[in-house]
Amino acid sequence: MHKLYSKQAFAAAGLLTAPFHHFRRNDQVRLGDIPFGLPLVVKPVQEGSSVGISIVRKESDLPAALECAFAYDDEVLVEQYIKGQEVQVGILDNQPIGAIEIVPKNEFYDYEAKYTDGMAEHIFPARLDKDLYQKALLTGGETHRALGCRGYSRVDLLVTAAGECFVLEVNTLPGMTSLSLFPEIAAKGAGLSFEELVVKIVESSSLTNR
Repeated sequence: MHKLYSKQAFAAAGLLTAPFHHFRRNDQVRLGDIPFGLPLVVKPVQEGSSVGISIVRKESDLPAALECAFAYDDEVLVEQYIKGQEVQVGILDNQPIGAIEIVPKNEFYDYEAKYTDGMAEHIFPARLDKDLYQKALLTGGETHRALGCRGYSRVDLLVTAAGECFVLEVNTLPGMTSLSLFPEIAAKGAGLSFEELVVKIVESSSLTNR
């Protein structure tokens, strides 16, 4: 997923997404060039699974974060850091089916937390009040449609203490492993077994269901 194009689509659809700035490999990047303050999140434009992502809390950490991101891509995004609950919304048959909260043991939901058992706690349903939970589901559905997704996806949000739902990104091919969130959302939110979920995915993605 191209993070820059996605964020532009989110903004065009009126969805909340963290303020961002885009840099290419040969750009001279200084903190003063970034139109918002610390802390920052630095990420490659086209990597997944949180590969190459760093949180920058002081100016001296910025060069290393950029070097890490540029190791994976010729373009990077620098985003304003948003503090909030990490909430992921499952979409199936183009409809939200549930929202799960992630509580990582590391600073954020990084590669290790995603693929190592015991490195993140999954809480379903997400610990949001009724209205905010519905808002998260609605935001997930709107985001799915804003990118022209069809069938199924997983929408990653940050939900702030002020009740704002910031869109992080959309996973159009969410994982289906024993640690993956989409099957867990489907099981707990829609009562679907893994086998039933696979059938639903195939049916919802069929060319005849456009």
